[in-house]
Parts: sequence; C-alpha cells; structure tokens
Amino acid sequence: MLPQVQKVAGRPGGGGTGARLGGGMPVLSATDLCRRVEGRVLFEGLALAVEEGEALRIAGPSGCGKTSLLRLLGWLDRPDAGEVLLSGRTARDWGGPAFRARVAFVAQQPARLPGTPADTVAWLRGIHHARVEEDPVALAEGLGLPAARWDQPWTQLSGGEAQRVALALALCRRPEVLVLDEVTSALDPEAAAAVVQALRGRTVVLASHDARVAEALGAREVAL
Repeated sequence: MLPQVQKVAGRPGGGGTGARLGGGMPVLSATDLCRRVEGRVLFEGLALAVEEGEALRIAGPSGCGKTSLLRLLGWLDRPDAGEVLLSGRTARDWGGPAFRARVAFVAQQPARLPGTPADTVAWLRGIHHARVEEDPVALAEGLGLPAARWDQPWTQLSGGEAQRVALALALCRRPEVLVLDEVTSALDPEAAAAVVQALRGRTVVLASHDARVAEALGAREVAL
C-alpha cells in the first residue's frame, strides 16, 4: 500500500502551511509559491519541504501543474511569487548555476543536444559549477544502457535510452536533490526497477504516473 496522501497547500482558493515532515531541517523547501500560466493560476501560497534521504512524490491529475512545480523546484523557471530554498538559503541567493549544480532536474523528454552524450559529458567537465564526480557511463550501464550508446548521436537514441542517459548525467554530479519528471515513462519494468535501485537513499522529488516506482522508493505523497 502507498503511503498516505497529503494535500499540498496552495491550490487556488486554498490556504494552510503545506506538507511537512515532523522533525529535521528540510534540504529543499518552498514557501508561498505562486505560478500563473496564460492568466490561469496553477497554484498559489504553496508550501512543501523534503528532508535528506526522503523521496517525495507530487501527485495530481494531468494539467494540475506537476511539471510546472518541478521546474520551479529545479530553478529552471521563476515563480510569480514565493521562494525555493536549499538548506535554508534561497535559490536567488545561491544563484542559478550554483543552485542547479546541487539540485538536478531531469525532464520526461530530455533535450536532444548537438552531438553525442559523450560530447555532453566533455562539455559538462568544462563548466565550473557542473561537478562530474562519478562515471556517467558506468552509472548508465547499471541502468541497463550499453556503453556504446554514449557514442551515438542524441537524435538516434530511443526515448528510454535518452531518459537513462539524462538520469546518469544527473547522478554523476552527486547532487543534493534530484527533481525527476516522469523519468521511467519510456522504460520497461526491468529498467524502471534499476532506476529505483539507483535512487534508493537519495533525496528525490518526483512526478510519476507509475505508482509502483513511488511505492518501491517508500515515497511520501502529496497531491496538488
């Protein structure tokens, strides 16, 4: 059985203080977040927090703002109001590159970059804030992706291969938090199980339509 679902504060017309665990200092938190898209309020006054080593699943119907929330938590987009904090310090104070080096976002459909994934690794090694602390090729092999695929153009990778490459590129940086948007959607059950194994013990915020992934991670679940 899945953990009990909690309601996140901040749906339009709502209130409250949001979902929190009981004791420790949150690694990643959000306060009073508001996001508007084309004049429509997706959420406002939203607050949540995730502690070190915790998995948190964001749940809700299609179109409710799960991806928009994850992009705010990864500081790819800016909120219309409110703050995202890492270890009690706002993302604005960290600065975008330093924050994103510590909070890694992985999209459902990774960007198909120029060249090959191996080229991407070489590019990452040249960026000051983009720490590469583990071998991404070895990490991806643990997810069932042959090493030879790293020398294929991004455009020739299947959806599932691109997802595993993108996740390995995030994991290799040893971020403090992983923010994951449907990263097993193109994977078969065996590959999805390998992803779950790689995520165990890490601090993760995810959206996934596959409830088995959240269950296997022991994820706390909050609903938009």
